[in-house]
Amino acid sequence: MSFREAVRPPFEPRPRGGVGQPRVVELTFVNNPAAKLPAAPIGVLAALATGFDRIAARPILLLPPFVLDLFLWLGPPLRISSLAAAAALSVAVPSGADPTMTAQLTSFRQALTDLGSRFNLFSALSSLPVGVPSLMAGRMPVANPLGKIAGAEVASYLAIMAAWLALTLIGLGLGSMYHIWAARQVAPRAELATVPMAWGRLALFSLIGYPAALALVGVTLLAASLVAYLVPWLGLVLGFLGFSLVFWLAVYLMFSPHGIIRYRFGVIRSILESIQVVRWNLVSTALYLGLTFTVTWLSTWVWSLPSEGSWYTLLALVGHAFFSAMLLVGSYAFYQGRREWTLKIRELVAARQAGQQGPPQASV
Repeated sequence: MSFREAVRPPFEPRPRGGVGQPRVVELTFVNNPAAKLPAAPIGVLAALATGFDRIAARPILLLPPFVLDLFLWLGPPLRISSLAAAAALSVAVPSGADPTMTAQLTSFRQALTDLGSRFNLFSALSSLPVGVPSLMAGRMPVANPLGKIAGAEVASYLAIMAAWLALTLIGLGLGSMYHIWAARQVAPRAELATVPMAWGRLALFSLIGYPAALALVGVTLLAASLVAYLVPWLGLVLGFLGFSLVFWLAVYLMFSPHGIIRYRFGVIRSILESIQVVRWNLVSTALYLGLTFTVTWLSTWVWSLPSEGSWYTLLALVGHAFFSAMLLVGSYAFYQGRREWTLKIRELVAARQAGQQGPPQASV
């Protein structure tokens, strides 16, 4: 073999045939199976259909969200009504205030009192970013068919913070188990994270994410307020840009818990992988999020039609549990399929770039 044949780049045509015979050109890149384009990744509707099929085959997955909603609906609540009422009374209407300000402060005090009477600290069991889905955590019922159920009252702000943190941590553990159970429907059990691993990493992710999100929102509001004091329209623009940034950060990080549970990634690795998957599948991810939000919003509106004191609410709890489980399993099917496709595409791009650069030149 000559030196030219030994160092021929992988994309260079290789002539075949002898003298007087047709010359056949063989492209080594085309004949390389590893360089072929991978099959199309899973689509949005296919991911949702996968979630529907898995839940229809294993309806026991409806049990965790259904039981949690039953507890928040029929179980004893943990209220903060007395502290909320005291906070409402502390909002005094200044003397000589104009009627508009007086009406606004009165409405705020009434809203704060109503929130305190309805809010149940046990709703923290359905925690973010990973928690058991719950309809009653957002609805905050005060009535049920069994009549008024006596609960406990939290007497101090420090007790509220302690109870909220403890219940959120418990909710992350329950959510980790439920997400692992959902991920088993589309992935091998041996490749999934264990409950202690997922629980610890998701707690760390929340410990980083909550303060960062609050700080970003606080800085956005503060900057928009200061700018609006000088130029009102510019403050609105700055607020819009700031909250748009928060929204897109949430979109790019939405698959971070999936990476922790599905592939046992650490917190930083799961964040980077989520960014990569969304970046390579931005349109499909936006469509999936839009469809998921639409389904969630419409179904939640339907489930909220029965009154809190009617037993028909049980049907709403079952429907909510089914749609929540379907969307959760579908999200794992979507993330898993899109990540595998993204890895193949990135390997293909790297191989093509390496082939175009050619082999290293020998020094003279």
